[in-house]
Amino acid sequence: EEQRKGHAPPTRMKNNPLFRPFESLIGMYGMPSYGEKDPTSFFAISYMLLFGAMFGDLGQGLVILLGGLFASYKMASKNFGGILTRLGASSMIFGILYGSVFGSEELIEPLLIRPMANINTMLIGAIIIGVILTTISYVYSLINHYRFRNVEEGLFGREGLAGFLFFLTLIFAISGEATGKLTIGIGLPLAIMAVLLLVMVFKQPLSGLLTGHRLYEDSPADYYIEAGFGVIETVLSVASGIISFIRVGAFALNHAGLYIAFATMAEMLSSKAGGIIVLVIGNIFIIGLEGLVVFIQSLRLEYYELFSKYYSGYGVEYRPVSLFSERSTD
Repeated sequence: EEQRKGHAPPTRMKNNPLFRPFESLIGMYGMPSYGEKDPTSFFAISYMLLFGAMFGDLGQGLVILLGGLFASYKMASKNFGGILTRLGASSMIFGILYGSVFGSEELIEPLLIRPMANINTMLIGAIIIGVILTTISYVYSLINHYRFRNVEEGLFGREGLAGFLFFLTLIFAISGEATGKLTIGIGLPLAIMAVLLLVMVFKQPLSGLLTGHRLYEDSPADYYIEAGFGVIETVLSVASGIISFIRVGAFALNHAGLYIAFATMAEMLSSKAGGIIVLVIGNIFIIGLEGLVVFIQSLRLEYYELFSKYYSGYGVEYRPVSLFSERSTD
């Protein structure tokens, strides 16, 4: 009935060529358990989305894409090069949406929005992206709990149905209060969230009643002490997780702001050639340093805000045994 760690079958991930390079980033966190839903496709799409939204630039994205192609074909680094190629393409797409070419927003018209001219919209949009990605994470979690027939966590856990409903109710209450369209009042959403928190506290005995197993695995006192702290952690993690996605909009603004700083320094120089050199150095600095920071921040959002909802990473990679023979040269 219960697969102990180390005794489950090994896992082999199979993904299409577009998503396959991102398997290396999945492996840095841990392999999916046997039977667990492979997160690579969702990880790849969301990672490209987050990186492009924070580092949207047509010219700088092209440089990253070319660097990825060079790493793939000249340095034999298929995974890293493939990741850079896809992130560069995403950056180029968002650069077209933002109207940004090597930091300049004067060369092309944006198809969607200019970040620095719409600061509030960028920050709100970042929150909306976070809500959508977190919702998909909860769906993945429900699928995994169903696959493992985990009634306790799947129905009553904070990453299960109860936690998902708590998250949706909180989003409904916050958005309703912010827009002034919460006609039912704040009392009902708060009552629903309180009931859901109680369900999470009593998840083990409720699961025991449904499955016919023991109500408590250990002492009830120890269980309720741990469950009480778990409720506090649930409230804090849901609230901080939503707020954490503001960094997506903030880094998009920071990206535009850095170029403005270098452009201002270039204008202060009397020499046109000197101004061009400053802009070139500025773009190298932005691609190298900010590109690395955005790469890390996107990975941080994936690992801490999304993986924590649905991914265990306790699996063992499938590595087949290879048999070979040595021929005698005699």
